[in-house]
Amino acid sequence: MKEPFDLLRDFINTVEVKVQELAKENGIEHLSGPQGRTVSYLFRNQDKEIFVKDIEERLHISKSVASNLIKRMVKNGFVSIIPSQKDKRCKQIVLTPLGLEKAEKIIVFHEKIHEQLLRGVDETELEVARRVFKQIKRNLEKKE
Repeated sequence: MKEPFDLLRDFINTVEVKVQELAKENGIEHLSGPQGRTVSYLFRNQDKEIFVKDIEERLHISKSVASNLIKRMVKNGFVSIIPSQKDKRCKQIVLTPLGLEKAEKIIVFHEKIHEQLLRGVDETELEVARRVFKQIKRNLEKKE
C-alpha cells in the first residue's frame, strides 16, 4: 500500500525540479509559486476589479498570507494597489508593466510545462488521473 505514496512523492519532486528549471529558463524563477499564480490570475481577469479577498479565495490562503503576498509583489514591482473605481474605500490590485511582461512569460512557461507533463498521455488516461486526484482530495478533506 505504500507504493502509490512513494510514486506520488517522486512525481511531486520531479515536477518541482522541472518547474524550477523551466521557470529559470523563462526568466520567471521567482514566479513559479504563489506570486506567479497571482500574476496569471490578474492577467486573465484584467477586465475585473480584483481585491485581496479574491486572491485569498483563488489561492486558498488566509487573509494575512494574501496580504503579505501582495506586499511582496508590490515590493518586487509586479503589482500596484489603487483605489477601486466602484468604491474608493476598497483597494484594487493591478498588474504593473513589469507584471504584464512577466504574465506573458508565465503563459509561455505554463504551455511548455503542460506540454511536457502531458506528452504521450491520451484524454482517457488524463480523465482517469483527474478522477483519482479528485477522489484523493475528497478523502483528505473528510473529517473522520
